[in-house]
Amino acid sequence: MVKKEFSFPFLSIKTEAGLSLIERLSKTSIAKRSGWVFIFLLPVLAAITIYFVLSSIVNIVTNPNVGVIIRELGPAINLPWPGVNPYLPIVYGWIALFLGMAVHEFAHGVQARASGIPVRSVGLMFILIFPIAAFAEIDDKELEKTSLKKIGSTLAGGPGMNFVTAVVALLLLLLIVSSLVPVQDGILIKQMNLEGPAYKAGVKPGDIIVEVNGLKVSSLQDFINTIEPVYKPGANLTFNLVRDGQSHVYEFTLVKNPDNSSRGYMGIEEYIPLKDVAKNYASALWRFPSREVLIYIVIPTLPGAASSTPFSDLLHTYYVSDSLLGNNFYEISNLLYWVWLINFNLAIFNAIPLYPLDGGYVFKYTCRRFLGRRIGEKGVKTLVYLVSFLLVALIAFMIAAPYIM
Repeated sequence: MVKKEFSFPFLSIKTEAGLSLIERLSKTSIAKRSGWVFIFLLPVLAAITIYFVLSSIVNIVTNPNVGVIIRELGPAINLPWPGVNPYLPIVYGWIALFLGMAVHEFAHGVQARASGIPVRSVGLMFILIFPIAAFAEIDDKELEKTSLKKIGSTLAGGPGMNFVTAVVALLLLLLIVSSLVPVQDGILIKQMNLEGPAYKAGVKPGDIIVEVNGLKVSSLQDFINTIEPVYKPGANLTFNLVRDGQSHVYEFTLVKNPDNSSRGYMGIEEYIPLKDVAKNYASALWRFPSREVLIYIVIPTLPGAASSTPFSDLLHTYYVSDSLLGNNFYEISNLLYWVWLINFNLAIFNAIPLYPLDGGYVFKYTCRRFLGRRIGEKGVKTLVYLVSFLLVALIAFMIAAPYIM
């Protein structure tokens, strides 16, 4: 039976379908043991969000260029809905968002039943036609009566399971990326000065340089090592390159660099070492805690980000998977990427102690349990609302700062 409740602009759709599956899963040993893991994971996820917010504010305040870039992207970059936010793809984005919401609330339900707390229904909540949440309707009165551990595992289950889903998706994505090899080893030319000597000689954006002066170049280091000794005005360079599967040879003479007359200039403004891009993307995770891991949260639809993402719209045609996927890695890689990113964001955002998010409820019940006798229920509410206000203020300032600084 499906039940609809509408209170403008909110619409909730509830059903008892799925409760039997929640019941069965709640009886598994994994469900019972994962509660503690989710409890300890929650503050870690919250700390990640707070770190991102604070570091973003510092970057915006101290580096004016950051604010300029954010303004160029537009305020819609902050919206969570694919299609409304132009940088979130409609198909992959909505699939990942629905999956994330379903996983989140299903995990709440499973952890609630594992703790003996009744679950009345599951469903979706909308603002007009836009889904904003999935939910498992848990008996709040029974939740209030139970132990802090059971409350924590029930509420932390949603963000915790989003994080597990995100990690699994990321590992599967990296498994695919590690199988990618360039269809042609070399240096992809992305952007050129049309007045430069290379372009005038016939070299074009989209060409792949495979040899320079007779020496093979398959990595950025190869390219630098080959051209650096001769990179002076008047020197000749010979490029062997591939264009649309056909080999071409072009020779041109370097001119003076407009910024340094002792250096040569060929007019290639941006180039991409194809092998390095795939290798760096696949291996960045294993260099944690290096900041290189941030490559996984820089979405490939942003200007400039596609150059470092081998499955992006810009680069995917230059690779093939040496696994069974072959040329068919593009769709599954993008789906896995957005499942990773959206679930990761759902996990870390819902974990912060902002009422009425999951982390906010856990913070409230924890304060009540440990501080309730000293400061009373009114004091607990004041503390919870104060922390929530501070977090909202920080997030609001992070969003507004590029437009007011």
